[in-house]
Amino acid sequence: MPELTVEIGGRVFDVACEPGQEPSLARAAQLLDAEAVKVSDSTTERRMLLLAGLLLADSMTALEDRYLALEDRLRQAEERARIAEAKSAMLAANALKLETQATHIIDPRALEELHEEKDAAVALLAELVEEIEALAERAEAGAAA
Repeated sequence: MPELTVEIGGRVFDVACEPGQEPSLARAAQLLDAEAVKVSDSTTERRMLLLAGLLLADSMTALEDRYLALEDRLRQAEERARIAEAKSAMLAANALKLETQATHIIDPRALEELHEEKDAAVALLAELVEEIEALAERAEAGAAA
């Protein structure tokens, strides 16, 4: 099992970890050390580490809340996309019906309206796809931060 030497609040610690977890442990130790440095001047070592841990936990909670809010927004956007897809399918079915009728009636104005409905449905779907992709990118960026 790999062992990593880390410095937190001016003290050196040897910490064991699973193979491959060394970079993650080193990053966690850096974060804890950065918080420990903020509170180290006026407290004992135990209190310093406690406060540093609490500061990190507070930051983590804020990030988790933000991540959950982004997930919720993404679910809402996906639901709107499903609704738009259903509407688009209905419009396409109506358009096909009208187009079939138009070929028998040969009313150019009705045929033009049918094409406009189809184009509107396609544009709506494109907008929703862009919105979902933007939300997914923001969610991924928030999770990576």
